[in-house]
Amino acid sequence: MDYEYYYNQAKNRYYNACQEITNCQNRISSLKSQKQGKINQINQLKTDIKNHENALDQMEQIVKKDENLNNKLTAITNKTSSAAVNFSGMVSSSSVKNKDLTDVYSGETAKTKSTLSNILSTLKSKKSNLVNKISELKSQKKSAENELQNIENQIRTNESNTGEWQRVKSNASYDMEYYRRKMQESIA
Repeated sequence: MDYEYYYNQAKNRYYNACQEITNCQNRISSLKSQKQGKINQINQLKTDIKNHENALDQMEQIVKKDENLNNKLTAITNKTSSAAVNFSGMVSSSSVKNKDLTDVYSGETAKTKSTLSNILSTLKSKKSNLVNKISELKSQKKSAENELQNIENQIRTNESNTGEWQRVKSNASYDMEYYRRKMQESIA
């Protein structure tokens, strides 16, 4: 029997296993670095989502006041109209030209309504932008979580492969030792 041939075969398996173990360990190291980066990205996205949701909550509180502000402005307009009727009744005179309070304040009222409407329209637009941004951030977070899961699966696979290569290396080591002894016995 050619023990040297089998010894060399075992030696090749041993060195091949050593190389594969090193490759697996390098991949695991690289994957762990990627994993930490992904965890950092997910944590940042969670913070961004929370900040945007807080801003959205505040924005919703402001926009809810839209109806209340419009009701108050309508009430002011109605009270101005009532005051104008009362004022007209009190200032009725042939020598003084009577002023209609509704006409006097209608420009300011219209300007206030327009300004309020523009502000609320802008706020609603910003609210919509926040909703869209939160949705986008949540989508990015879900994608990053999937990528993290994939990285963790790759780490487990490489750890398993390392274990397999460790067994190959160990078996090759035993075979090398066995054939080395057989070669020495055949010489002696």
